[in-house]
Amino acid sequence: MREVVYITGHKNPDTDSIMSAIAYADLKNRLGEVRAIPIRLGKLNPESRFVLDYFGVDAPKVKESMQLQVKDLDIDTGNIIDPSIAIRNAWDIFQKGEAHSLSVVDADGKIVGIASLSNITRAYMDVWDDKILGRSKTPIDNIIDVLAAHIINLPENPRSYNGKMTVFAMNEGEENNLEDVIIEGDIVISGNRDDYYEFLIKQKVGLIILTHGAVMNEEMVNLAKENNVTVLSTEYNSFMTARLLPMTIPISHVMTTDNLVYFTTEDNLDQVRDAMAKSRFRSYPVVDSSERIVGSVSRYHLISSEKKKLILVDHNERNQSIDDIEEAEIQEIIDHHRVANILTTGPVFFRAEPVGSTATIISEMYLESGIRPSKKIAGILCAAIISDTLLFRSPTTTETDKRILDRMSKIADLNPEEFADKMFRAATSLKGKSATDLVEGDVKTFNIGGEDFRVGQVMTMNPEELIPIMDELKDLMDKKIKAKNESTFVLVLTDIFNQRSELLVVGEHFDSIREEFGEITERGTINAPGVLSRKKQVIPKLTAAIMADK
Repeated sequence: MREVVYITGHKNPDTDSIMSAIAYADLKNRLGEVRAIPIRLGKLNPESRFVLDYFGVDAPKVKESMQLQVKDLDIDTGNIIDPSIAIRNAWDIFQKGEAHSLSVVDADGKIVGIASLSNITRAYMDVWDDKILGRSKTPIDNIIDVLAAHIINLPENPRSYNGKMTVFAMNEGEENNLEDVIIEGDIVISGNRDDYYEFLIKQKVGLIILTHGAVMNEEMVNLAKENNVTVLSTEYNSFMTARLLPMTIPISHVMTTDNLVYFTTEDNLDQVRDAMAKSRFRSYPVVDSSERIVGSVSRYHLISSEKKKLILVDHNERNQSIDDIEEAEIQEIIDHHRVANILTTGPVFFRAEPVGSTATIISEMYLESGIRPSKKIAGILCAAIISDTLLFRSPTTTETDKRILDRMSKIADLNPEEFADKMFRAATSLKGKSATDLVEGDVKTFNIGGEDFRVGQVMTMNPEELIPIMDELKDLMDKKIKAKNESTFVLVLTDIFNQRSELLVVGEHFDSIREEFGEITERGTINAPGVLSRKKQVIPKLTAAIMADK
């Protein structure tokens, strides 16, 4: 089975991040190296949603943790039994070494109990009362199966056998007290004692078990039918029959039903370890979201478990990635940003190029592998390149981006200019967006000079739409950095087609940031003409401003 690897972009994912994860997973799967699964670390922005809908591509699922879960383990097949199964049959399963415990499920497949070897041995070693078959409501099928019995008479409406179990071994001359010994509803084990069959039947016993393969004559069989008495015959002798009979009781009578310890496929391994440390079982059932058994897990599964495998695209900073990234084993990094502070436990494949989009690098990797992307994949790669380079308006644009977009657009049968206009209009409309949407949207955190600060970007074709919510934006930005213990929040308000931005700054370093960019506008923002790229134009100047204050 191919190894599973997850591929993710950064938090608050943009179009390049989402599309690069999807496309690289497609490439990995087509190469057959691994089973690659694209994931995302946040909500889709309007632009990404437009792209996915436009090309008919499913969005990656959100993943909030890289902790191993039970579903990530190669667990054992579930050993499932019905509550009515005889304890002898359960014993046979244990003797084959196929399981250490059995999950008892109802007709809907939901767990109702757990049967372990100790349940059976403890129950069998206990002193049974001689009415255990009736008390446990033992099915007649269990008795037939365990004794390998031949049916002599099985009435449609049989008498109940809720009396005592007894071996009929009366000597001649001791018959006078039989009516006090054998009563209605009893279970009688008898050898070839045809001279007493009529008496037993007329006493209306519940069940007669003939041993050593004994038979009944036709007259007695008819009498048994008239009195609704069940009659079976087994090749076992009376001793073995009496020994096996208690093992016909259903497993439901001895199984554990209180304080059941079982796990769901979504439980993380820390929870599993804690629960196992407080119990004594060798294996534990695993259920799915519908509480149906899907397997069993043992301690050795935890010992042999490995970390989840992870590939990062479009980022290499720890604070931009999944929160518990230390729980994962990073295998690759594909990025077009500065090399930052990500730590790995071993060597990794790291490909970083100074291009305008991670999708450009992924496209190159398709071409280098000799694999032609599908029309849909080529389309989302085009969208990511157009988005991150602002259709080549961004200063991060390179000749490589232009060359790759030209090749991918031909595969996708796409006119880049026409598509860009549709995509940007869908992405930059602020209609229906709240201040909270903008503050929680395309935002990345950075650490410069030992300080954590936050930089967001809002693309728009109509900057005037932001004026009514400017004060609310400032208030929310202030609350965000105080809650996160960060020094500064810079929201870059970018007018794509006029190729300019304004910086809304909350927190520290305002004066130094103003000196790096330009004059203050009448709205209290910092004017930044010609600024479009957060990576290449904003971050370097913010770095210089912060370091100047040190």
